[in-house]
Amino acid sequence: MLTILTGLSSAFSYAVSDLLSQHVTRKTRALTQVVWVLATGVAIIVPVALLVDGLPSGGAEWRGAGFSALAGVVYFGAFGCLLRALHVGDLGLISALNSLQGAYAVVVFVLLGAPLTLLLGGALALCAFGAVLTSVEGRAKTTKGAAWAFASGALFACVMILYSYAGDIGWLSQTAVSRSVSLAVALPAALLTGGLAMPKGLRVKAVGAGALELCGLLLLTIALSLGPLTIAGVTTTQFGTFAVILGFVLLRERPKPNQWIGIACTIAGVSLLAAIV
Repeated sequence: MLTILTGLSSAFSYAVSDLLSQHVTRKTRALTQVVWVLATGVAIIVPVALLVDGLPSGGAEWRGAGFSALAGVVYFGAFGCLLRALHVGDLGLISALNSLQGAYAVVVFVLLGAPLTLLLGGALALCAFGAVLTSVEGRAKTTKGAAWAFASGALFACVMILYSYAGDIGWLSQTAVSRSVSLAVALPAALLTGGLAMPKGLRVKAVGAGALELCGLLLLTIALSLGPLTIAGVTTTQFGTFAVILGFVLLRERPKPNQWIGIACTIAGVSLLAAIV
C-alpha cells in the first residue's frame, strides 16, 4: 500500500510540476524556466547530499560522479526539450509522448544484449502504436510540440542509461552532481540568450515547479526502495495519466479520438514495460 501511495505521489508531483512549468514558459520562455527549476533543485539537494554522502572518495565513486556529470549535460537537453514542447503543445499529449523514455531505454538495453521476450516485444509494439496514433495530426494543430516531446523522451532515456552506470555513488550524490552540472550549462546559455528575469507573479510557480520536480524524484526513489519493483514501476510511470487528467479538467484540452486511443496505448505500454523490466 505504501509503495502504491509513494509511486502515485511521485507521478502526480511530476505532472503538477509540468503543469506549472507550462504556465510559466508560456508567459516567459522555456530556457528561463529551466534555470529556475534547476536552481531550486540544486539549492535543496546539494546541501543534503553533502551532509549525508559527503564528497566522492576513491576511483569508483569519482567514476560514478563522472557518469552523473555526463547525465547532467544530457538532462539539460532533455528538460529543455520537454519545456519547449510544453510551451507550444498540450500538457496531456506531451506528457504521454515524453513517458516513452522508458521504452527508448529498454530498446537500448536490448540492443546491448538484454533478452527480448514476447511480452517485452508486445509492450514495445504497444508503445510504438500509441505514439503513432497520438502524433497523427489532422486539420487542427493538435500535435504541436510532438517532435520536442519525442526528443525529450529520447534524451531522458540516455539520462537513465547513464545513471545505471553511476551506481558507485548514492542517488543523492547522483542527483546533486547531475543537477549542478545541468545548472552550470543552463546558466550561461540563458544569460547569453535573454537573461534570467522572471516576472514577480510567476516566481512562486517557477520555484514550486522545481520543488515538485525534485519531490517527484525523491518519492520515486522511496517507491523503488520499498518494492516490489513491479508495483513501484507501474505507479511511478503514471505521470502521463495524471497529466492527461489535469489537462482535460483544468486546461480544457480535448484530444481527437485517435489521440485518446494513442495516449491510452502509450500509457498502457509504458506501464507494462515498467511491470516486466
